[in-house]
Amino acid sequence: MPSSKIYENINMTPKRPRKDGAGGDTNVAKKKKGFSVGPANLPDGTYRRKIQKIKSDLIHKAKVKKSYAKIKENELAKGSSKFSYTKESTLENDDDATQTEPASLELHPDRQAMLDAPGVGQRLTSSTDCPPTGGLNRRKRRPKLSPFMKEVEIAKRRKDEIERKQRIREAKQRDREAMARARRPDQFGRRRLGRESTVLLDRVKRMVEES
Repeated sequence: MPSSKIYENINMTPKRPRKDGAGGDTNVAKKKKGFSVGPANLPDGTYRRKIQKIKSDLIHKAKVKKSYAKIKENELAKGSSKFSYTKESTLENDDDATQTEPASLELHPDRQAMLDAPGVGQRLTSSTDCPPTGGLNRRKRRPKLSPFMKEVEIAKRRKDEIERKQRIREAKQRDREAMARARRPDQFGRRRLGRESTVLLDRVKRMVEES
């Protein structure tokens, strides 16, 4: 019986507070502040715009460096196993083939021929840009819209989309060829990491510009 009382007294004794200061202070999250370039109280002018441009350039370079390090780490991890160039090219071609083309309105052959004729675009723009004539008290007439303006815009958007996809396809092909050349071993059978790093850096820059 006395032993049980001793245990109860031991359990009821208050614990000593910790002296290392760990407690509520560690739970307070510190607000992360962004970096600053130059003084913050500059008036709006040449120097302020120059500082803002420097800051945006630094942020862009940091993004490129971070993406480059991540892709380089993945590529070096894959380099330990045997790499097949034909497999990579086949997978990329399959990805390009599976991408769905955006729905576009097909033009009638007669309208397409009229739009392709020289001077049609100039006549359409001149008809909409001419100012109304007459006295000041007359009510201004709304410019008459050409019935082919919508087709012209659709054709222009479709042409821009085709050119953009062509540029992306050519850039991917150049990257594949450059990576194939960079992965050829030297005369001692070792990998040329410098050339691979250059190709990866160019790929990251292109990806950042497209995004």
